[in-house]
Amino acid sequence: MILAGREAGIPLTSRVITASPVPVSVGEEDQFSEWNTGSQLRFMRWSIELPLDDTDSLAVLNSMQARMNQDPVWVSSSAVGSRVAGDMIGRAFGALFASILCIIGYIWFRFQRVIYGFAAVAALIHDVLITLGAIAVSAAVADYLGFLLIDPFKISLTVVAAILTIIGYSLNDTIVVFDRIRETKGKATKLTAEMINSSINMTLSRTLLTSLTTLIVVVLLYCFGGEGIHAFAFALVVGVLVGTYSSIFIASPILLWLIRREDKAAA
Repeated sequence: MILAGREAGIPLTSRVITASPVPVSVGEEDQFSEWNTGSQLRFMRWSIELPLDDTDSLAVLNSMQARMNQDPVWVSSSAVGSRVAGDMIGRAFGALFASILCIIGYIWFRFQRVIYGFAAVAALIHDVLITLGAIAVSAAVADYLGFLLIDPFKISLTVVAAILTIIGYSLNDTIVVFDRIRETKGKATKLTAEMINSSINMTLSRTLLTSLTTLIVVVLLYCFGGEGIHAFAFALVVGVLVGTYSSIFIASPILLWLIRREDKAAA
């Protein structure tokens, strides 16, 4: 129904569609008393209520009928138990934690100072939290921002894959900025705010061009990629936007703060 509405140019979400079975036989009447919105009971007829006028409702139903005539419907049911879901969450957090440790080790080896790794990881944590926050907020704003194709997204394996992709994307841009900061500093005894500002200005055009081209691709994926990767594409759109500014406004200031704190402690 939601896909049919999109094809008809009418945004719909699952929260505004009300469906209830209409029993037409004795067996279905017995099942009707046991039916609820989460059950898997089958009925031959259904009553659907849409918050639309007659013209829009007819357009959605015609589009849905055309889809059902073209594509076969395979009736299936699947459920994930709490034990399996808990194991999936544990593995996802384990993958995130392992990736963060590897990032700190790699940046420590490359820049010879562990504070570069801490600054980069702080920016990555910021990117992940903002992306997860956007996914959580989507459930509350889906009814009002349906024209932006926002659905009540949930955390899934595809979203975890998107978060790991965002980490890699944001880290790449952060390393480019840090590398230019190291070149600008050269053999100077102290890293100053002017050096960081100059380094950011030198890499700003590269950051904006890379982010813009990536954003065009993920926006097209979000609009036309289909329902299976809709949450994945949404997380990527948010992550690319957040990762673009985090290396400039999050990682670099934290790096300067850590260096000043380290120099002050040494003095």
